[in-house]
Amino acid sequence: MNGSNVQPSPWYYGLAVLIIVVGFSIFAWSIFSSFSDMGRELSQVVVPGSADLDLKEPGEYTVFYENQTYVNGKFYSTGEQIPGLQIQVSEKATGRELSTYPTPGGFTYSVGGRFGHSIIAFRVERPGIYQINASYPSGKGPEVVLAVGHGFAESIFSSVAIALAALFGSMVMAAVVVFVTYTRRKKALDQQREEERLMKGGF
Repeated sequence: MNGSNVQPSPWYYGLAVLIIVVGFSIFAWSIFSSFSDMGRELSQVVVPGSADLDLKEPGEYTVFYENQTYVNGKFYSTGEQIPGLQIQVSEKATGRELSTYPTPGGFTYSVGGRFGHSIIAFRVERPGIYQINASYPSGKGPEVVLAVGHGFAESIFSSVAIALAALFGSMVMAAVVVFVTYTRRKKALDQQREEERLMKGGF
């Protein structure tokens, strides 16, 4: 009896392994690309001081504190907290100050040697130039880096969902391939054994 001639071929087990490898690759690529895009799209601001932000979309924006980062060729490594720093955001055209609020649950990231966590958020009703101003009540404090971004929580969650769907989807597909291959090969092998037994005159 030659099991290698039984269909489906045992190479289908290798196909199942390949499907899992592809799923893991899509998972890793989705996570990596989402964080890489995030790092490129964050607008960095060195404070204390003020800076203009060209916000092109309405919606919620998040202010992150990057305690390890680099800006314009300079590396910053500061404490994990920045007590006393006061942050204000205003619409430049009208001077209207926007309400800021803590980010629920917080959000941290590490990408390209930059480490940051969310500290506050604010919402804009229309695109335009907005000014962010950060200062210490005493007038003195360490120079730190803030980063401002739009919709990153939703983007990250979406990318993670896609990555997990690809990962678990590949595992389910691989399991189906293994199950179908095993059951069909077992049935074919049992049939082959029965045919050989009959040919030998066994009852």
